[in-house]
Amino acid sequence: MTLPTTRDAALPTLTITPINTAANSRGSIHDDEKAKEMGYKGGFIPGTTVLGYMSRLMQETYGARWQAGSTFKGRLRRPLYEGAPATVTGAIIEDATPANGNTVTVELKVIDGEGTVVAFAEATCKVQGG
Repeated sequence: MTLPTTRDAALPTLTITPINTAANSRGSIHDDEKAKEMGYKGGFIPGTTVLGYMSRLMQETYGARWQAGSTFKGRLRRPLYEGAPATVTGAIIEDATPANGNTVTVELKVIDGEGTVVAFAEATCKVQGG
């Protein structure tokens, strides 16, 4: 597989089924009962898990390159709930060039089953050279 390195190139899409790893955190926003009491559909998937889905896409696309000197800045926008499939997308917004140290900049998104962007991030990864 050729690595995506040019502007507007899409990373392979990742489809995941979110799992609430903190569902047993009674009294927290991750607990279904408490979250529903607060007016939400159910317990939230932990933010670190949601951000990790985007990191996983970078890992699956760039492998060891992603683990060496890359950056990641992510934000959560909306709750993500357990069960319904979510999609993780990525697109290059800055080419890898000698001027930027052969580093791509990628815009990442987590999109819930209703089509809402629940999290987004910008990541960089050195893709060529040493």
